[in-house]
Amino acid sequence: MAAGSLLAVCSMHVSCSKEHVNQSTDQLLNVSKTKAVAITASVQSLSDYELIWSDEFNTLGGFDNSKWSYAERGTVAWNKYMTHTPDYVSQDGNNLVLRMDNAVIPTDPVPYHSGGVKSQSKFSMTFGKVEVRAKFTQGRGSWPAIWMMPEPATAYAGWPGCGEIDIMEHVNNEMVVHQSVHNATVTGSGGGTSATHSTSYNAADYNIYGLEWSPNALKFFVNNTLQYTYTKATGATWQQWPFDVPFYLILNQAGGAGWPGAITNADLPFNMQVDYVRVYNLPIFYNGGFETGTLSPWTSWGGNAAIVSSNMRTGLKCIQLTGGANAVEQYLTGLQPNTTYRFSGYGKVAAAGQQVLLGVKGYGGAAVDAAFNTTSYSNNSVTFTTGATQTTATLYFYKAGNGTVYGDDFTLEKL
Repeated sequence: MAAGSLLAVCSMHVSCSKEHVNQSTDQLLNVSKTKAVAITASVQSLSDYELIWSDEFNTLGGFDNSKWSYAERGTVAWNKYMTHTPDYVSQDGNNLVLRMDNAVIPTDPVPYHSGGVKSQSKFSMTFGKVEVRAKFTQGRGSWPAIWMMPEPATAYAGWPGCGEIDIMEHVNNEMVVHQSVHNATVTGSGGGTSATHSTSYNAADYNIYGLEWSPNALKFFVNNTLQYTYTKATGATWQQWPFDVPFYLILNQAGGAGWPGAITNADLPFNMQVDYVRVYNLPIFYNGGFETGTLSPWTSWGGNAAIVSSNMRTGLKCIQLTGGANAVEQYLTGLQPNTTYRFSGYGKVAAAGQQVLLGVKGYGGAAVDAAFNTTSYSNNSVTFTTGATQTTATLYFYKAGNGTVYGDDFTLEKL
């Protein structure tokens, strides 16, 4: 856990002997329809995020042990009071409730008890989007957190070299939350990190704490607003970027040691209520409508490719190719082998006699394309089937001759 803590990992993290269990289809959650927030992304439109794992915490009693287990008690600051009973981890019909208090338990004579869960050996991920909607009480000595650790933990080294992703931490009565990264490069000898950012939050209500984790960056969000980005350095080694192995989730209410300092008993109990946890795949295909106003992740060759604010089919932007032969391309990763996809979009030419092609290459078969040659937008598409081991392809919008052409509203679907 984040800045200022004393070795904010438990002994299980340092010993780092964990078995990675892949998420299978039968582990996916049947999402309750009682939630007010829409959660589904189309499984056909691969430009959208696809929900792959979640817990809505809509039942009463204990947590779903197919997804979570208790966070173990350990000897470091965040876990020294973890307690394995429903008094400290439970569902109230709408939330997972994580509690900390100073109740006397004769069989467990520690001054405080607190609750936490982890998805270790139940679910882990490499790259994707995580959203957790939660609220928590403030208090002197309180330390709620939403964070991630690697599985297996010694893929690169013991902590902090193994890496840690802190989606949200809060201490005491601060009016900010902290979002941080730990690794061998940014974490100091006292456990603090230079890769951290604090931002305001709504202390009286739920907030959505988010992470978008790509092969090149960790982007941290609060209420869908980007707050902090930690970027993979050019030529990075594992010391700066250990974030290419599976990580699992931890939700906990801690306190009374390390970063937040001593507890003021008058402020107890501390509670964190978690409305939901949702994990999504990264989109395979991006920026099909060019509404970001930038070309990325499309690349261009031949010159004279531009995002313009005229001649759109929908929205405020489209792609324009002018001059001689040139194209824009998007290289895809994460496709499934032996799977059929359809790449479609809209195109038009500025004058009769011109032409532009929409197509796919590098998917394990011969290039396929379809032509646009009308001066008003028309729709066209190509289908392609990846090879037995092929997980990549390149989409293109290509003009072979002179003239000006436009493209908009490209989509990719799995058939």
